[in-house]
Amino acid sequence: MELTDYTNCAQLLKIIGHPVRLAILDSLKDGEKCVNDVCQLLKTAQPNISQHLSVLRTVGILNVTENGSWRCYSIANHEMIKGILDLLNEFCMKKQREAKFAADNTGAP
Repeated sequence: MELTDYTNCAQLLKIIGHPVRLAILDSLKDGEKCVNDVCQLLKTAQPNISQHLSVLRTVGILNVTENGSWRCYSIANHEMIKGILDLLNEFCMKKQREAKFAADNTGAP
């Protein structure tokens, strides 16, 4: 890969690297949801969710469909985002297991 490819990859990771954006993507991995659905799932105010959705849509990570006053979002490249989320989940679960193991074995004879 060329350096510009790595730069583009880093930009993508930077954009999705925000905790709210990761949670949004995770909430959309099983299919399209409207803004209010995402707000309820994440227990976050609509203006904040809308701002993050806008960033993800602007860079092409999300698609939007409009039906009257309703805006619903879906992941544009589902395979890629699902792969990233799966890797992150695997990494985080491994870290949690390691931390639990270390805590369970602290002070053992």
